[in-house]
Amino acid sequence: MAKKRKKKKEAANSQHSTGFAKNMLRSIGDYWEQKSPILKFLLGFATCMILFYAIYLSPFFVENIGKPLLTVQAKISSLLLNVFGQNTTAIQDVISGEGFSISIKNGCDGLETLAIMLSGIIVFPIAFRLKWPGILYGTLALMVLNFVRIVALYVVGKHFSQGIFDILHEQGGFVIFTVLGVFLWIIWANWALNKRMDSQVEQSTPQP
Repeated sequence: MAKKRKKKKEAANSQHSTGFAKNMLRSIGDYWEQKSPILKFLLGFATCMILFYAIYLSPFFVENIGKPLLTVQAKISSLLLNVFGQNTTAIQDVISGEGFSISIKNGCDGLETLAIMLSGIIVFPIAFRLKWPGILYGTLALMVLNFVRIVALYVVGKHFSQGIFDILHEQGGFVIFTVLGVFLWIIWANWALNKRMDSQVEQSTPQP
């Protein structure tokens, strides 16, 4: 008899806990729905960036993805420089030429700006069918622009003063590249919103 009472009590406690959890989730959901779209966007964006940096700065990522990526970027950049007659070679993340060399390190790989742009696209409140073009073409555009940045830095460092190189590399490089990433996001957001508006107009237009 005591065992039956104990089981009934445990079942009641379990149901109470389940009900409490459901009510809590419902309350959180209602609270979230009441928040403004701008706040939702900012919170989602911040969450994506925190996750990005947790992965990006982890030893596993640095050793197994980051360094191989820098090596590939150095080789491709060296090939592009050779197209313009710079006679460079790439060993790991170092691009070397006649009397000048640069090393591509974290921060020059373009991933931070890419993460900013992709986070903005992912958390934007719009259908995924309008997100994937921004993800695909935005990623390709930033990859190309990052190679242009690396090539330009090498040319400036070799043929201009150290002061100009330092300004472009340390003070302006990341800022300018980040601005380009935000600009690409703005272009995509404007395109996506116009597409959604056109779709809504088509659906509301009566068919003959």
